[in-house]
Amino acid sequence: MKELYEEESEVYETKAGNRDINNNEISYECDFSSNEEITSKEIADAVHDETKRDMMEEHGDVMNESQREMLDSDETKDHLNVISSQEYVDRFEEVPFNVVGHCDKEGNIFIKDISMPVIEHVSVHETMHLCADRQEINMENGDTKLVSGLRETTFHEDGRITDKNEKINEGITEMYTMRELRSQELDDASESIVSYPEARVWAERLEKLVGQENVEAAYFGTDKKSIEREFNRLSGNDESAWNRFSKDIDVVENSQDMDEIRHAKERLFIQYKTIYMNKYMG
Repeated sequence: MKELYEEESEVYETKAGNRDINNNEISYECDFSSNEEITSKEIADAVHDETKRDMMEEHGDVMNESQREMLDSDETKDHLNVISSQEYVDRFEEVPFNVVGHCDKEGNIFIKDISMPVIEHVSVHETMHLCADRQEINMENGDTKLVSGLRETTFHEDGRITDKNEKINEGITEMYTMRELRSQELDDASESIVSYPEARVWAERLEKLVGQENVEAAYFGTDKKSIEREFNRLSGNDESAWNRFSKDIDVVENSQDMDEIRHAKERLFIQYKTIYMNKYMG
């Protein structure tokens, strides 16, 4: 499995192509009928708070108690940072240039100060990562596993780092992000960034096939097995189906090799056809 964390650390990226510019702190007018101005941080805080409230209301039943307590606290805003693009690049040299925000393993969120719609979009996306199930598990063999939603990153005692479900997790995060942006009527924000488009499409297909409740339980809750079991069952009881699906999503989003991407897409559509037939025509 590709060792992604060696260079990127615990970074969940939201990509914005070449939209990045070097800004300083910006103030924005609230609306055309008011002379009041709000800062970039206040914009990010507002959508952050509303996203937390909405996720608690919609998915709180599957969250563990400590997760709900954390999200119910105003202290999460103390860990939300909107900084100039230049400061972001200087502080996070290992992060690719087209990344506009990330949420680290301690729950600190960093967002490039680019524009109001981008700040709103990224604040919702990274807050969604914060709302996802987050665990640090010390295993009996000495390995340490970090969990964020469906993503599982294992730091092995021998120095290896393995990553599972990275891009399908981003696709699910962006699926929930787009729904929340529409719920908050942030239309400009929803169109400001094209983020993980292939993974998001497959996340939406996945939800329809395995059930909304299984995706919710895996992403916001601790039940990671039900989604895999249902996917494998619908794949003809193929116990390796989920792992192949997840790896192909990683290829489609990460690879620069067009032939490799094409073959991964072909395999994904074969899987999709099999599952669809078994679910609706079997």
